[in-house]
Amino acid sequence: MEAGMFREERSGAVLTAALAGLGAAIVGGVAWGLIVRWTDYEIGFAAWGIGFVVGTAVALGAQGRRGRPFQGLAIVLALAGIVLGKYLAFVWVGQDVLGNVGLSLPLFSSDTARLFWDSRSEVWSAWDLLWAGLAVVTAFRIPRREQAEPLWAPAAGDPRVPAPAEPAPVVSGSDWADRVESPGDRSGER
Repeated sequence: MEAGMFREERSGAVLTAALAGLGAAIVGGVAWGLIVRWTDYEIGFAAWGIGFVVGTAVALGAQGRRGRPFQGLAIVLALAGIVLGKYLAFVWVGQDVLGNVGLSLPLFSSDTARLFWDSRSEVWSAWDLLWAGLAVVTAFRIPRREQAEPLWAPAAGDPRVPAPAEPAPVVSGSDWADRVESPGDRSGER
């Protein structure tokens, strides 16, 4: 019975973390899209911020649990938030440009999604990959399992711990000269 309770509790934590991360990804993506729309400038480090916000939301939603499932969840949701932000920026800037000539661009339609996909080489740049990479690393690191402290530290003189190796002897300059043959002295006499 306890094993079932453990699974329910864990799946509850994963579900809560997923919902918190999804909410953060949506809010971050919308915020980034609005920043681009209002400023006509794509601020790349906002993508990094999406990774931070999503990773933090997943960690908080995990109810104190950490580890690979939550890290993977944070990475996927951070990337989803970044793609959402890029898509919304593309659509909203496109709506402003096309509105000036009397055309419209619907927010969510298959034609708009196809246009976004077909324009991916103009929409995405190497800088976007940098910021997305930083977002992924950040989202991955926040919900990671913390390093455990060692259970015991060896005491000085503990027989279970090998003794350190003896250091190599130090040879001074004059000792070295006495031990090495001079180039003209090949007879072996010193």
